[in-house]
Amino acid sequence: MSATIHCPYCNAAREAGEFDGYAPFYVNCEECSRRYIVEPVRSGVVVYRDGEAPCCSDPECRATEMAGSGQE
Repeated sequence: MSATIHCPYCNAAREAGEFDGYAPFYVNCEECSRRYIVEPVRSGVVVYRDGEAPCCSDPECRATEMAGSGQE
């Protein structure tokens, strides 16, 4: 699945390639140089500003929580 994603800061469009699964990932905007989070979902993608995503949708928080629970 591929999708067009828009930066939540400057609204710059970017074509995302194929997703490996449903794991969220960071994207660095080529226009404004800010980092944001893209989370593939069944109906497309959800985009969050860095620091505004729930823990399960933030790659760094998610990795920390899963490592602490032994569910890697």
